[in-house]
Amino acid sequence: MGVPDRFAIEYPQRCLQLMNALEGYARDKLLVGSFALLAAASVLTIPYERMKAAHPLYNKVKDDELTQALRSLRKTPFLEAPFWQGESGFWFQTRVMNDINNSYNWEDEEGYRPLSDPARNTIGTRKTDEVLRPLRNALAHGNIFYLNHDGYEVAGDQMKLLAFASRYEETAEQQAASCTFRLIIVGEEDFFRFVRSWAAWVSQLHKSPDISDAA
Repeated sequence: MGVPDRFAIEYPQRCLQLMNALEGYARDKLLVGSFALLAAASVLTIPYERMKAAHPLYNKVKDDELTQALRSLRKTPFLEAPFWQGESGFWFQTRVMNDINNSYNWEDEEGYRPLSDPARNTIGTRKTDEVLRPLRNALAHGNIFYLNHDGYEVAGDQMKLLAFASRYEETAEQQAASCTFRLIIVGEEDFFRFVRSWAAWVSQLHKSPDISDAA
């Protein structure tokens, strides 16, 4: 392939081709979760950053409408985002107030363990960027856990869930005072579908009437 004209769109197109080509192998080897992470580290992180107006490679003529598409996600509920292809599947979001390294001791603000009570799940109240940004941060920093069906990190168990942890405190002052994490837990297959849906959505942005003039 040649040099892309609009990198933020054409790169996910190429990633999507690779995902389609390699999915069968990943399934045969029972590596769907790892394959989804491999893809997400590129196809979520890179376009997400390149679509921002503050990115040093931002080109207003080519990228402005892409930036608007990304900004629109800040107002859209995650479970109603325009990139979904079918059902979103199982997603759980919470905040872990104690040691993030020990999945057995995770507790939210009121002392509940993640997944112990469906009512503690805040994913339904989250705007799309409130999920994408923690996912991006977790991928960039390697804050990822493979969990079994019960939501525990147990070596040798069959992996059923992926967990992504992103530091809640952002300023130096906040980080000096406490260390807590946004935690997103998602089913293995559901995360794979999300990565594919995201890549397909970004890949098709050039066909939108709203951005065709910017191409």
